[in-house]
Amino acid sequence: MNIENIRAIREFNRSYTKILKLTDKYHLNTHFTLLESRILLEIDRGVNSANQLMLLLHLDKGYLSRVLKKLTKDDLIQDARDSIDKRIKTLQLTDQGKKALEIINQRANQQVENLFANIPEEKLQSLIKDMQDITDTVKKYSQAKE
Repeated sequence: MNIENIRAIREFNRSYTKILKLTDKYHLNTHFTLLESRILLEIDRGVNSANQLMLLLHLDKGYLSRVLKKLTKDDLIQDARDSIDKRIKTLQLTDQGKKALEIINQRANQQVENLFANIPEEKLQSLIKDMQDITDTVKKYSQAKE
């Protein structure tokens, strides 16, 4: 890949990171970091073990452990024993965690709506298709396999 292509991709990444405010200390004007929000989302989606989260999010075991302890202390997640194999611990959202995730999702939806509100429908559909093409292409050809 030539340097101009690399620069263009990096510029796109920086631009989109800024637009979505991904480097803000707290995500979507909540008191959660982006990682904490993502962990709540993934647990809700069925990723229910620390090991699964570690692999999915490419996190260091110690770092993930600290974040999970904080979320547990804040009563957002809890450990539960597997009903069949009591040695297995699974992560679950607490009622407070479910409420927090609902707020995060509402604010994320509002952020997207605000960001794309003035784009004409035809252009929006084209943009969404392009986003899917980018995602599919990068997944297919990426050297950094997940």
